[in-house]
Parts: sequence; structure tokens; C-alpha cells
Amino acid sequence: MPLGRAILFVLILHWVTTASYAEQIEGRVTNAQGASVSGAKVTAVHRDNSLRREATTGSDGTYAIGGLEPGVYTVTLLGVSGQATLRRQVTLGSGASSVRANFQLPAAAAPNVAGAEERNPNIFIYRIDLNDLRNRLTTARGPDPQYLPELKPEQNYFGSEFGTPLLAFETIRPRPLLRSWRGSLSGFHQNSALNARNFFNVGPLRASRSTNYGITGEGPLQSQKTSLLLSFGQTFTSGFVNGNVQAPLASERTPLASDPQVNAIIRNALRAFPADLPNLPYVSLRQLNTNALRDIEATNGLARLDLKLNDSTSGAFRYFLDEYSETPFQIILGQNPRTDLRFQGLYSNLTHSFSSQATGRFGFHYDRVRVDLGPTKQYEDLLAPLGLKTAPDLVWKAGSLGLSASLGLGPGKQFPRRRVQNRFQFYADGSKTAGRHSLTAGWGIARLQVNDLQSDNLRGLLSFSSDFGNDEVTNFLLGRSTQLTLTLGNLYRGFRNWEHSFYWGDQIRVSPTLSFSLGVRYELMTAPSEVNHLTAVGFPTDKNNFAPRFGFAWNPRRGKTAIRGTYGISYGTFMPVSYGMTRFNPPAVQVLQIQIPDLRNLVNLLAVANQPPAPGGRSSLFQLSPDLIFPYSHQYSFGIERELPWATQLRVAYIGMRSFHLLTQGMYNRAADVPGLVATTANINDRRPDPRSFDINVIESNSIAYYDAVQVGVNKRLSRGLSVRAAYTFGKNIDTGGDFTNTGSGLEVPPENGTSVCERCDRVADLKSWSSFDTPQVLALTFLYDLPSFTTRNGWMPALVKGWQISGTTIFQSGIPYHLHTGSDGPGIGNVDGNTSDRPNILNPSLLGKSIDNPDTAPSILRREYFDTNIPVGGRGNIGYNVLRKDGTNNWNFAVGRTFRLPGGGERSLQFRAEFYNFLNHPQFDKAGYQFSSETFGKITNTVNKGRQVQFALRLNF
Repeated sequence: MPLGRAILFVLILHWVTTASYAEQIEGRVTNAQGASVSGAKVTAVHRDNSLRREATTGSDGTYAIGGLEPGVYTVTLLGVSGQATLRRQVTLGSGASSVRANFQLPAAAAPNVAGAEERNPNIFIYRIDLNDLRNRLTTARGPDPQYLPELKPEQNYFGSEFGTPLLAFETIRPRPLLRSWRGSLSGFHQNSALNARNFFNVGPLRASRSTNYGITGEGPLQSQKTSLLLSFGQTFTSGFVNGNVQAPLASERTPLASDPQVNAIIRNALRAFPADLPNLPYVSLRQLNTNALRDIEATNGLARLDLKLNDSTSGAFRYFLDEYSETPFQIILGQNPRTDLRFQGLYSNLTHSFSSQATGRFGFHYDRVRVDLGPTKQYEDLLAPLGLKTAPDLVWKAGSLGLSASLGLGPGKQFPRRRVQNRFQFYADGSKTAGRHSLTAGWGIARLQVNDLQSDNLRGLLSFSSDFGNDEVTNFLLGRSTQLTLTLGNLYRGFRNWEHSFYWGDQIRVSPTLSFSLGVRYELMTAPSEVNHLTAVGFPTDKNNFAPRFGFAWNPRRGKTAIRGTYGISYGTFMPVSYGMTRFNPPAVQVLQIQIPDLRNLVNLLAVANQPPAPGGRSSLFQLSPDLIFPYSHQYSFGIERELPWATQLRVAYIGMRSFHLLTQGMYNRAADVPGLVATTANINDRRPDPRSFDINVIESNSIAYYDAVQVGVNKRLSRGLSVRAAYTFGKNIDTGGDFTNTGSGLEVPPENGTSVCERCDRVADLKSWSSFDTPQVLALTFLYDLPSFTTRNGWMPALVKGWQISGTTIFQSGIPYHLHTGSDGPGIGNVDGNTSDRPNILNPSLLGKSIDNPDTAPSILRREYFDTNIPVGGRGNIGYNVLRKDGTNNWNFAVGRTFRLPGGGERSLQFRAEFYNFLNHPQFDKAGYQFSSETFGKITNTVNKGRQVQFALRLNF
């Protein structure tokens, strides 16, 4: 149906289906000690789910939800600060115009313990762009599948089915004014003395600790007019981090080059490795497990001011500050960047109630991000004896030395990174209830300023691989590099662009048992411009990003069953890291690719890296495809919910998604097979079709993703001291090389995104496979239980267990997929086209789909004789993309706590809590070595989680 007809249809429904209701639900919320709880959110949902209203408790803990039609309602409370959720059913229309529903929160020390195990810190993730999210999805446990019962037009749900909406926007909402002052002091401490060792840890667990404190105070500045909230906290983490690296053997610590100048470079590079020799030969020949110091300091602050201007108008201001500074651990000098982050935000909101049925809001958000990531001082000085102020990255393409195939020596080619980003956003919205209709509409405009130094081989990148008849470690000691990549010129840029959004929606109660929701959202992002005219970004403004939404809810016969369905479109965006790649183009910037470089010239080359490039020089290119389109997802779901005895709800739901135009990076102008010329790595640049350039990297929007899942969920609401929430999801996620987290920049971490192994390969045939975070089965269980108080019994046992609460989270999840590489582009191992993403031929198809999840059996499964690396020049092997799986997740977190009432009553209490992460100390193994030419091929050398961690928390409320 055309959009205009749909709007006309909704307006007709609005005119002919009006009615009004005047019944209400009211009540009071108190804590375990009987004190009023303000700022708690209470919702009332008609049993057929066709009508939903909400309210917030006032300073005296009371609330009222009016304008309700007769029927059975589920009233839900979510307490402030994450307190437990309570529900009850009430009936309107039995002769009274109002019904009371009071709530008392249980004696809970804290919310449920977190669901994910603590990440192994030796897997370093730098917190910029989407790297933290990609680590959780593709390295740690995988996605958290979410059933979306409704797609509201005011929100962007891109990525929400995986539990990670990329573009969610939360406004600041007014809170009830406080009548008295209250506050809290809190802290937690974690110490390695109580923790368990990692699986590969050699020797005793070295000392480490993490300590946090926080203070919060809130109360009235002017009675019934103004309230203030202040909060401040810091976290200090220090001590040793245990990790695994590939270190040189004793026989590999002496340079072998014949030239003294080259030997000096190799000798200084070897100084980056620890003096300790490999100590886990049964894992891999060069495996070294050891420790290094790390220090982290994090600070957060919050100030909030709430105003009541009159009975119908209120305002709110909120300022927050988060700072994070890390001096990283360095088992190998420079393996992780130093990190300094600062996030600030200033939010304001003005809300006016025109009537009991109509409300309007206007707000302003200012967000500022400052990022400084760079090599550590120790690594920058690595080649100082040779007269260099910094050191290049060194990579062994099969991962024989260092951390992996992309991290050898140095933090990575993308450092240094420096960014200051400002975002100014205005928004306005309104809502109106008219009979059977609940109308919403809104508008937003944002200005984005990005001042950014985005590096890509600014310090130089030396690659070593199996070539010239030697393995890559021998070539390193001989000073025989396969390739030097170096960027020349000024890489600092200032980008500016606008973002606009509009939305409209209507919820229509067609009958007491049936309702529909209609809506549409429109988003527009203007093409970024560079303030100094140094870079022409070159992508057109996409002006047709309309996102319609539709949904329904039906309660057959007003029974205990509700049926829901929804469909909508959500659009993604282009991030600064994506369009920022266009800075790496002539004439302002030149990216050199020198095959078989002479290391005697390395010092001279690196010394001029920051100088302007010579005009007309050959360079790699970074472009945006002229056909670039914003990624978008079709999202849909269908669910059946049934109320069961014992305050339990059962839900069976289908979750579906189809995403189009997801971002990838295509690599073109690769070296081709030239008749009469023997292909070697030395003549790669001579065999490129366009002699004016090296490789041409193009950000494209050509990937498609599919997700289908069935989810069965059980939710037992808190009753008799027990609350349980469980969900089992069975699904499948497929794409053609790009997923919703891809930026197309090539700087993703982890870097395992879809890159075609050859330029002339059919993309779908080469890359269509399981997504990088496909998890066929997920079981998540959360519980909370208040131990019985045994009030009728005497003795020490009732006194011991009274008031204690236990909680926990359990997750079982299938392992995520990964793929294999040859580990070299050299003849006989790769396709000699200048790109190292080659995959081998598989000779034993029975391996496809296997889970490689045990370090004892992995080498016997991934045996070298099952593969062949003889690949045609410019061609590909026959093994697919993402055809193996790593170890899954099996994690139990547990907590126990108690609240102790203090003399004086009211809010005075002391909360104690002990938390146990990875309670059963179960290792989650990382993927097995996937570089065929590496000594670690087929061997599991790391875990993605820590051993069991124990921490204690105290909170004093007054």
C-alpha cells in the first residue's frame, strides 16, 4: 500500500473509532524497610496487550495511571537502580473507578550478577568505533538474541535482534522531586589471592587487584521546586596480566644478515621480545606464557538537576563525565597501545503537559569524545639507537612470532589514533491520546564534528612470510622482508555533517482484544565535508531512507493468551572510521607498497614518513563505491505468550531479519597471472592491471545477511522469594562476508571480516556462509532467590539465613565460526596477488562444520595432510569461508548478598555482596591456529576468559 494511502487509512480510523475511559490504577511503592521509593517506573498493560500506560512514583512513593478501559491488567514495577521487577494482575470495571496495587521491594543486596564471564585481558580491544562490540560478538561469547515484540517509530532498531542496537537514542526524562536528602557510599574489591589461574598459566598467579569506590547524594534544593543528584566514583586496576605470545627460540635470537646495518635493525627489533624463552612446547614450539604489569584508572561523575516550573511543566539537566586511562601490559614491547579516553555529555529536557491526554517535549544533547591511542614510549624508542623517533610494525603473516598474523611487533597499523568528536543534537516530540488512538510524532537534528588523526601504516609495516625457500622467522633474521607498506603525508582531518530524523506513529485499539500499531521513521545523513578541503569524501546523500513499522496484538476471547506480530525497517549509518579512509589518497597522501624492500633503506624511508609526498607518485587508493547505499534491515517477529500458574509466563517466538547493503571492503588491482612471466612476490607490482596504483581499496555496500530463529522463553515473576528468567534460542545467521558491525575500513578488531580471496571470484560463491557470530543454540538462565526467614523457628539456623539472597546467571552457547588461511602469499602457499587472505584447498571434507574445542585433540583434527596450498596465480582454494567452529560458552556466574537494617529506620541500611565470575572455573578456548604455514596451525593456544574471579562489594545507604 503506498505511504499516502496508509496515512489516509489511519486518519479515517482515528475519526471513526474514538472513545474515552476514566478508570485508573493507583498505589504506593516502598522498599524492604517500608520507606517510600520515588522514581520507580510502573506500567499497566491490558491482558490483550492492546493498551499500555505508565507512570513514575512521586517523592512519597505513590503513582496513578488513569484513562484506562475496563478489563484485566498486568501491573509491572521496575525499581530504581535496577531493583527487582514485580508484577501483579488487577481487574478494572467491577464497580469501582480505581483499584490499588501496592508494591514492596524485597530485601535485595544488588541486582543479578552479570551474565558474561570476564574477558581475558590478554585479548586487547581498543575502545573506539565498534571494536568492543565486535570482540564480544566474534571472539567472546557471541550475540544475545532478542525477541522484539514491537518496533516503535521513535527508535532505530538496527542490530537489536542480536542484543546490540547500534543507534539507540535515549532521552532524559523528568524525575519526581525529592522531599529529603539521602545518599550512599559503595565500593568493591577484587584480589588475585582469591582468583583461579588461567588454563595456560605457567606458575602461580601473580598479584593483581581492582578497587572501586563511589559516592552518591540526592535531595531537594528548593522544596517542591528543584532536586539535585550528584555521583562520583573511581576504579583502580593494577598488577600482573598473564598472557601467551609466540617468542623466538634460543637459536633465533641472533641476526643472520650479512649486512651490519640490517643486522642492527634486526638486533634492535629482537629487544622487544621478553628475555624468557618459550615454556609451553607441548602447546606450540614458540609458546611463551608469562606476565606483565598493567595499570588502569577510570573516573566517572554525574550531576543532575530536576526542576518543576509549574504544575504542567518540568525540566531536567544532566551532565556526565567518564575518563579511562590505561598503561597496557607489554609481554612484547608495544603489543598494546596506551589508551586515554574521555567521554562527556550535557543533556537537557523540557516537558509540558497540555492536558491529561497530550504531552510535548523539547531537548538538547551535547556529546564529546576525546580519544588518544598510540604506541608506548618503550616501543617508540625501540629503534632510537638508529636515529628513529618511532618504530614500525612488524608482522609475520603466519603468526609465527608475536600475538597473531595481524599483530607481530607493535600495536597495529592503525595507531596512532587521535580523535575529538562533538555531537550537537536538538529534538522535539509529542504524544496525544484520543479515544482509541495513541499518537506520537517527533523530530531531531544533529551536527557532527570529527577532528581526527586516523593512521594506516603511518609508522610503516614490515611483512615477513614464508618465501625465498625459507620460513618467515628465518627471513626475519636474514632481513628479507616480503613487503614494506608506508604512508606519507598529513593524515589529520576535520569532517562535518548533518543528521536528520522524523517519525510518526499511532497505536489503535480496534476492539478490547485487538490493537494495531502503525508508524514510519525517516533518517537522512548528509555527505561529510572536510573543513580544510584536504579530502573529497565523495559519497552522495541518501535521501530515501523511509522506515515503515507495523504491528498487532491480539488476545483471543480475553483469555490468558496473547499473540503479537511486528514488521519494520531500520537503517544503519556510515561511521567516521569508514568515510575517514578517503584521506589516504593522492595528492595529499601517498601509500607506498614496496615489494622485497632493502632494509638498508628503511631508516631513510621512515625518517620522511611525515613529509608531503612527491607529486605523481604511485600509491594505494582508498575509495567509496559510487553505488554506496546505507545498510538496512527488514526485521520481523511473531510471538505467542501464555500466562501459566505460579506467576509464570511462557513465550514462543519467531525472530527474523534480512539485511542488505552491509559494508565490506573490496580489494582491486591485484596482481594478475601474466603469460610468460613467473609469478613471484618480487614482481607483484609489475603484474597489477593499472600500473599507476598499487592495490585499490573500495568500501562497498554489497553484503547480505539472513537471520532466522525460534526462541522459547519462560519468565517466573518474583513470588515466594523466587524469580527465574530463561530463554532458549535455536537459529541460523548467514551473510556474504559483511555483518551489521562492519565499517568497511579494514581496521576492524578482530579483523576477521569477509574479504574475497581473489579479485575475479564470485562474491556469493566465495563468501556466503555462517556469519562470524552465528551461534545455532543459546540457553540463558537468570535466577534470584530470597532464602526463607523461618520466622516460626528458633535457634541459630534461622538467624543465619534470614535476609540472604542468592542470584546467578548461566549461559550455554554454541561456538562461533572461523576460517583458515594459508598464511602467505608466496608461490606454492598463496595465489601471489598481493593479498594474504588466501584459503587453501581441503582434501578431507569431513572436517567441514566441526567444532575445534579441545587443545588436546585439536592438532589431530586439523592435520596438515588434509589441506593443499597449491593455488593458481590470482585464483583460490576450494575451502569455504567460516567453515569451522571454536569452543562454545559454558559459564556460571553466582552471587550472594544481604541487606542489614541500621538503627534509625528509613533508608539506613548496609548491603553486602559476594560475586563469583566463571564460578566453575571453566575455560572458554579461543579458536585454533588458522594460518597453515604457521607452527601453531591447528593448535589452541589461548582462552577468551579468565579463571574464576571473586569480588566483594559493600554499600551503605543513609
